[in-house]
Amino acid sequence: MNVLVSNIMMINERDRFDAILREKGLTPIWPEVNQFMDEAQCLEFAGEVDGWLAGDDQITEAVLKAYLPRLKVISKWGTGIDSIDLAAAKALGVPICNSPGAFRDAVSEYAIGLLLAATRQLARTDRMIRQGAWPKGRFPGMTGKTMGVVGYGAIGQGVGQRARGLGMEVIAHDPYMQTAPDGAPVVSFDTLLEQADVICLCCNQTAENYHLINAQTLDRARDGVILCNVARGGLVDETALVAALQSGKVAAAALDVFEVEPLPTDHPLLGFDTVAVSSHNANSTVQAIEYVHGNTLDNLFKHLQI
Repeated sequence: MNVLVSNIMMINERDRFDAILREKGLTPIWPEVNQFMDEAQCLEFAGEVDGWLAGDDQITEAVLKAYLPRLKVISKWGTGIDSIDLAAAKALGVPICNSPGAFRDAVSEYAIGLLLAATRQLARTDRMIRQGAWPKGRFPGMTGKTMGVVGYGAIGQGVGQRARGLGMEVIAHDPYMQTAPDGAPVVSFDTLLEQADVICLCCNQTAENYHLINAQTLDRARDGVILCNVARGGLVDETALVAALQSGKVAAAALDVFEVEPLPTDHPLLGFDTVAVSSHNANSTVQAIEYVHGNTLDNLFKHLQI
């Protein structure tokens, strides 16, 4: 049986996972991948594979149909499955597996770290000291502010827990939740915009929430709002965000994800000292990555019955 391995995390350790798969009697196929495969690249392997260790590949209905009847399972590395046409997969009987909740601690602690990097300008201070300066800045603190978390699943609740540790009030917006397990007030998105000093995006990206943060929603937010995105790049209209940073409507932004990745070196977001950027790597703890490696393989093996 052939297994397509297109997720970056396993590709980065190709020798290790090539050996594991071959020990199970499987033949791995290793495509050249730049972050993820688009629909056209996915279609290149149609009819060739029995299992798929997928990344954020554009697995559309057309792709799923082309892979059948041979394909038995898609085991997605990580938690997010918004790049897969789940309705089509269900209708066609293709099992989709992931690792829900695996990055709760890793991503939520990173969100807070990135938030502090943006608001306290940690990277800029580090660079200036290395250049011989000794800056003494004045920056906003988090204590006493209201953290508004959009998407209050495992990661969102982890952000809430850590925000309380900083002395923040926490409110949440989640269209799939009436009450929060940790008691955080669940409010409408409009209310969150009105009340939050900090907005942290922890939700999946869907057709409905594409560019959830845009010129209109930013206009309804508090003056000097701080934005943190550790979810998906398409949730934020980056042109609107740049304009809001220029006007001061947004005081700072902490961004791990972008509409185009890798982020172009001439992107205007890189011109702000109040913006902290990262490489879609908030899940990067050894513990979380090793757990997801194992769970992703287990999901594959179970459905291939080996």
